Amino acid sequence: MVWGLAVTADSPMFSTMIAKNAPEASRGTSLTIVNSVGFGITIASIQFLNLLTVHVDPVYLFPVLGLGPVLGLIGMWQKSDLHIK
Repeated sequence: MVWGLAVTADSPMFSTMIAKNAPEASRGTSLTIVNSVGFGITIASIQFLNLLTVHVDPVYLFPVLGLGPVLGLIGMWQKSDLHIK
């Protein structure tokens, strides 16, 4: 449940970041590409994990879902002005 709520909240955050930083002439295209890539990654990861459940115990698979968001947070933190000094 917590994962579902967190995932739902990240889409508007990324859309806002793109809308603020994309050139005005290509803002719509930029938003379309980012959303399409996001859905594509979601579908691919769900299907891949579904295939892996045949060979690997799900207890070990589900923590893998947390790697992407953690790496994304690290990347965003490094590029932001929120560094702890």
